[in-house]
Amino acid sequence: MVLLAAIAVEIVATAALKSAVSTSWLVGTLPLILIGFSFILLSIALRVIPMAVAYAVWEGLGIVGIAVLGHVLFGEHLTAARAAGLAAILAGILLIENGVGQDRSEGDGRLA
Repeated sequence: MVLLAAIAVEIVATAALKSAVSTSWLVGTLPLILIGFSFILLSIALRVIPMAVAYAVWEGLGIVGIAVLGHVLFGEHLTAARAAGLAAILAGILLIENGVGQDRSEGDGRLA
């Protein structure tokens, strides 16, 4: 659950960063604070999830979420090639997550 919260905060922070580009510096600090909070949540998740799995899931789902949010909120193009790339990222996350069941030495493998 903590890792999923870290991913959600990262996605919101990135969307806020795009929105904050044309605003005051004070509003521009909000994305930085959110990204810091996302890292704090990620570090908590690392207590029970192997580092390679946690980072891959955090970054991979963050990329997918940001791409979808960019398409929905900002009208960014989501071409077939980009969609295929996002599907490949999701497939990679599943492969990494399923491989954890074989090595439990660094945590229990759950997404906290």
